[in-house]
Amino acid sequence: MKTFADILSAARDKGPRGLAVAGAPNVELEEAIQRAEQEGLASPQVFDSADSAAIAVRDGECDVLMKGSVSTKAFMQAVLKKEHKLRSGHLISHVFVTELRGRLIIITDAGVCIAPTLEEKVEIIRNAIPLANRLGIELPKVAVLAAVEKVDPKMPVTVEADALSKMAIPGCVVQGPLALDLAVSPAAAETKGVSGPAAGRADILVVPDVAAGNIFAKSIMYFSNCPTGGLVVGTNKAVTFSSRSDSADTKFHTLALGVLMS
Repeated sequence: MKTFADILSAARDKGPRGLAVAGAPNVELEEAIQRAEQEGLASPQVFDSADSAAIAVRDGECDVLMKGSVSTKAFMQAVLKKEHKLRSGHLISHVFVTELRGRLIIITDAGVCIAPTLEEKVEIIRNAIPLANRLGIELPKVAVLAAVEKVDPKMPVTVEADALSKMAIPGCVVQGPLALDLAVSPAAAETKGVSGPAAGRADILVVPDVAAGNIFAKSIMYFSNCPTGGLVVGTNKAVTFSSRSDSADTKFHTLALGVLMS
């Protein structure tokens, strides 16, 4: 898949999925939900609390959990509760998907893990692989981002990136550190003489921390017209996540990603 149109086509093929909305939807989410109903993506139910929505997904009453007007804290607490059985591993994380430079790119973690350790970054990469696979990327190329492409002990993120690139993480190939231009632009990589599996053609971009990821993602959203959407990953059920201030289009794309992963 190269576009959100491809994602929507695949989501439609799944037929309408039960959507558990945690908290009453605002105007933008209501618009996104109505469009999803019209296009045969989802059949929504609105729940008063994050817990009740999570239980509906746990019990199979619904297929996709989506954040409505409940707070981010309440929503994530519901996802994390052991009794809700939504976690598939030790760590959950966030992925931001954008249609950029003629293809789909995954950015992680832009919303959950505040200051991930080296071990947590391994899990963040692992969590993003199933989404990449569902997008048709059999062996995703992962770029671990930094400000420079050389290892510098004064910049710990470059040391971590180098360590990640030397690990044999199943299901992907990892390269780092890479500056952003070297991760997404073949011309930049060629000009600077940087080669490798992810140079200029990375599918997954791993950011240093949530501040970098959040600023990066919102820069795309507010300074470009690129379609975007987001998910919580590391779960055994589809969990979508968007900000209350996101546009109706972003919420619709987020919903479509949830249906795709259900």
